[in-house]
Amino acid sequence: MPLFSAASSAPSSGIPPSDLSSSDLSSSDLSPAATGGNGSGGAARPPLWLPSPYLVLGGLLWAVLSAAAWQAPLCCEAGLQAAVVERLRVNLLHPAFPMTDLPAVASAHYSPYALLQGLAARATGFSGPSVVAVAASVNLLLLLTGIGRLTRLLTPNRWVPVLVLVPLALIHWADPARWSAPSTFAVAVTLHLWAWTGHAAARAARPGDPKPGRTPRWAEAAGIGLLLGLVLLVHPPTAVGAAIGCLALIAVRTRTRIRPTVWRWAFAVVCAVTVAALWPYYNGLTAARTPAAGRTTGPPAAEGVRAAGEPYAWATAYVPPGEVVLTDSRPAMYALAGHGAYVLADALPDAGLATTERRERSRAVAAYLDASTPQARRDGITARYGVRWLLLTRYQRLPENATVLTFSPRTGEVLARVAATG
Repeated sequence: MPLFSAASSAPSSGIPPSDLSSSDLSSSDLSPAATGGNGSGGAARPPLWLPSPYLVLGGLLWAVLSAAAWQAPLCCEAGLQAAVVERLRVNLLHPAFPMTDLPAVASAHYSPYALLQGLAARATGFSGPSVVAVAASVNLLLLLTGIGRLTRLLTPNRWVPVLVLVPLALIHWADPARWSAPSTFAVAVTLHLWAWTGHAAARAARPGDPKPGRTPRWAEAAGIGLLLGLVLLVHPPTAVGAAIGCLALIAVRTRTRIRPTVWRWAFAVVCAVTVAALWPYYNGLTAARTPAAGRTTGPPAAEGVRAAGEPYAWATAYVPPGEVVLTDSRPAMYALAGHGAYVLADALPDAGLATTERRERSRAVAAYLDASTPQARRDGITARYGVRWLLLTRYQRLPENATVLTFSPRTGEVLARVAATG
């Protein structure tokens, strides 16, 4: 899809500017009368270049959604991504789990996409939420350019990518809090991967080529494989669709015999598998995946729905990064972790966390919040896990050794400081 379209003065024959090409021009076309000159050898006026509809509307959508990214609450996926960035900002090589204060072991959250965000945070000094907001703009730009490249490959109609913008806008505005940054990045890379694969498969052999049909080039095959491996590490479900799309494009667009190209495409697959298997943070071929942090209703359900849009700035302003908070409010968990704090137990524990550890932490939270639990047992829980903060709903009882520091007028939740136990 061209980003710009030309609008120039048409010749007297009435041929539209889009139908003209350099081969259509002859010496008679360059006469003063044809070029708009005054007969005295004046130069022709240069064509007027105008932005295409996709550039205008896509740029407008990018600006609007980029601004909206700064307003999205950290209650769900955005909070989890911000927490990942915070852990990498503290320790790039050996980060903790995004939500709990334990060394991360085979956590699939630390993908190449997350590593890029962590490097950006360390280089700029930006906080996790700020890096996530900036990354949303970059992801959207990558997605829009990918749509343009792929549609240009498939059709000359310049209105096709414009139609794609409609569902893109609707999907985002339906629920911006659940907009997944890693999956958006993976889809955007997939679109560029498909465009690259389609161009490579359709390239005709040059005249005199001793090995006609030997496409793609080895370097191209390696690059395509690296991109596919990147998608596999960031979002495996998208990688499945990416691989199927590549196969379809190779089958449909190859202009020569496919057999001479098999080894090169096989080399691309080897590169993809190698990248996924050798990623240092986890094995992309075998790592267990944590469910998406999409559902945010906490007990009771109505309370969780209200809390899902709560920014929790009133709480994050008090809790220093690296300290442990005990709460069973899922929206609060992601907001607090996104600003650098830890939670005792995550509602959706990382798949890399040992099952016994997950259960022990979940039971500890349930026991602490149970009104019938003796204070001595509560003190044992806070001492064992280093809990210094409580975020309680309006229905939960405040322990006798906790002091309320602030609360939310909107949800009734309170933030309390727990006294240290000897």
